[in-house]
Amino acid sequence: MTMWVFGYGSLIWNPGFQYLDSKIGYIKGFNRRFWQGNDFHRGNPTKMGRVATLVEDEQGLTWGKAFLLGPGAESALNYLDKRESKLGGYCTTVVTFQPHDSKEEAFPVLLYMALPSNHLYMGSAPLPQVATEIAEAVGRCGYNAEYLLRLVNFMKEQLPEVWDEHLYHLDHLVRARLKEMNLSIDDVMGVENPIAVAGLSTDDNHDNFGLHRGDRRSLSSSPPDYASRVPSRKLRCLDI
Repeated sequence: MTMWVFGYGSLIWNPGFQYLDSKIGYIKGFNRRFWQGNDFHRGNPTKMGRVATLVEDEQGLTWGKAFLLGPGAESALNYLDKRESKLGGYCTTVVTFQPHDSKEEAFPVLLYMALPSNHLYMGSAPLPQVATEIAEAVGRCGYNAEYLLRLVNFMKEQLPEVWDEHLYHLDHLVRARLKEMNLSIDDVMGVENPIAVAGLSTDDNHDNFGLHRGDRRSLSSSPPDYASRVPSRKLRCLDI
């Protein structure tokens, strides 16, 4: 069976693994919210960042991008376990993805989402507070604001007809907060040395799993090497 992975946050512009194909589309039953804390990629232990997770909602609908895993699917999944689960605190499940082209059939995708039970979960807060936390946080991969802005750019460029109230309200508030901090959009996009910006130690034993600016690209396609089965629908949390 083929295996697809659904991205609704940083995976959209920086999957970090080989893939054969990608499709823009949506999943139902979830809303995207910036409720997951991050103390490595987009924040640090002294000032946590906020990144996207999903919250169950029967009427919810979240747009993003699905990636068909290419050769070395097992390697891609190991990479994602490190990036999303061990460092990010995310669990996995399988949901149904509907491509943007309504003529195409829906298919199952692997989904990473954070649960309130993980130690990085920050949960809901007033949007001005969330915006301030995003504007002020920086981690190994750069400013937390860059994460938000790249997601907004994707939505506006690829899905201009879609309105994401939570995302666009945060975008407005974060841009205003950056202006108050005398930071331009160029200042926070693609920072060359985020470790120095964050004042973090360089002797950390973790690596960045290819997440720096020079690695923000999609790798070329190769002949298929499909995973043998779709994972269970049960959420699976790693011991972090």
